[in-house]
Amino acid sequence: MTDIIRLEPHDPLPEGGNIALVLRRFGEDDPQSVITEIDFFGRHPAAVIAAGPGGRPVAFEDAVHEAVRQAAERGIATVYAVDRTSGRREQEVLRHAGDHSVRADELSDTDQEDGEQGNTILDRPPSAGYVR
Repeated sequence: MTDIIRLEPHDPLPEGGNIALVLRRFGEDDPQSVITEIDFFGRHPAAVIAAGPGGRPVAFEDAVHEAVRQAAERGIATVYAVDRTSGRREQEVLRHAGDHSVRADELSDTDQEDGEQGNTILDRPPSAGYVR
């Protein structure tokens, strides 16, 4: 039997092993498009875009069921499923037709270990070697 492990939108992806991954994400060059891919790792790696008749996108759950079917055929015991578009921020972007600048003031890229405070490289302290 193949187990399905559902990850939250911002969980790290599993690394290594003989697994399958169903990943729903925004298109790389088109933030308004959403792509679902099925990736197989391990002995026989493969990656496909989940598509139905005529190349139309399939529902995420249909892709998960197809991955389970194919994983069983390949002897893979675990399918991870993650919808990267279902987070709060991602849903806000979708509601604004892919505009990633919406509510950008809420974003923070603070990293205390590197002395970074704020959203841009200009927010780094002068000791970090950057001149404002």
